[in-house]
Amino acid sequence: MRSILYITFLLVFAISGNISGQENIGTLEELRALQSDKISKMADLQAQINALQGEVDLYQDNIDVLAGWKTGVNGILGFNLNKSYGWVANPNPRAATTGLNIGLTGFANYNKDNWFLNNKGVITESWQDVDRSNADIATNNDGLFDNALVDLFNLSALGGYKISETFGISAQAELNTSLLKNFLSPGTLDAGLGVTWLPSRNLSVMVHPLNFHYAFSGISRLTNQGAIGAKVRVDYYNDFRVYGKKVNWSSTLTSFIPYGKGEVQKVLFNPEEPDGASFEAGLFEYTWLNTLSFEVWKGIGVGFAFGLRKSDFEGEKLSVDELSALGCEDCLSSAPKIQSYLNFGLTYNF
Repeated sequence: MRSILYITFLLVFAISGNISGQENIGTLEELRALQSDKISKMADLQAQINALQGEVDLYQDNIDVLAGWKTGVNGILGFNLNKSYGWVANPNPRAATTGLNIGLTGFANYNKDNWFLNNKGVITESWQDVDRSNADIATNNDGLFDNALVDLFNLSALGGYKISETFGISAQAELNTSLLKNFLSPGTLDAGLGVTWLPSRNLSVMVHPLNFHYAFSGISRLTNQGAIGAKVRVDYYNDFRVYGKKVNWSSTLTSFIPYGKGEVQKVLFNPEEPDGASFEAGLFEYTWLNTLSFEVWKGIGVGFAFGLRKSDFEGEKLSVDELSALGCEDCLSSAPKIQSYLNFGLTYNF
């Protein structure tokens, strides 16, 4: 009996001690007040860090000015893998999809004394493989890299002599095409002379009234074509901080405007039907390419790339299956339309 009373006494003592220890922590209101005070101090420290980071970035900008060169590379990587094997409730019990998106945007600009150079390259590649059943895998016998969705390559070199702090005489060459599957089929090549406005280190506006534009055809019945016209290109790149995290934005707008109509060609939608509808293949075009990324941790972040293009020389193509059904190798589905692509994924800034 004594031992039971002794054990009970020890338990009561331990419980009361634990309650007493918890009471020493404080009331709910006191804890919330202490937490709020710590959060406020953390916010003050973060504000100081952001201010110091702004000064560091300013020093880097000044270093770039003195060195003359400013370079940057931004990359996007998106990957997905989905697979179902025998999951009866699924619409396609045995199915698999694989997707991969890769995007690279890089630049190397020199701006010092009387000379400037602006070099920029944009590469975007995207693949998607879909197999809804084992029969699809056996029949198609293809892999991820056999099914390209986006294939884009734009390379530009601009150089000139400054006649003022923000204005210069310039020359430029630009190549715009695909890289892996349909190189220069279609594609365009430009070379020209004119002037460039450089209002800041992040922006350049080029206007070349003397430009030779050559368009490579991706359609057998449409011949390659060249013309003289005006070339306009705007390049912008900037990195700034939002709540202490870096945000990168790169944008390129390029366009060719031919003088007059030039040698406009008539193109049939379906060459098997000579009396069918047709469209005029001119050489006016524009392309707008953008990459935007948001840093999350140590240069790694999330972002997206998108592009728009309109070219009078590029009619909308039919798919491989549609061409096979018509018995035609390169029939068109319509006259030129606005082209677009969009990529999401992880990003990394070098």
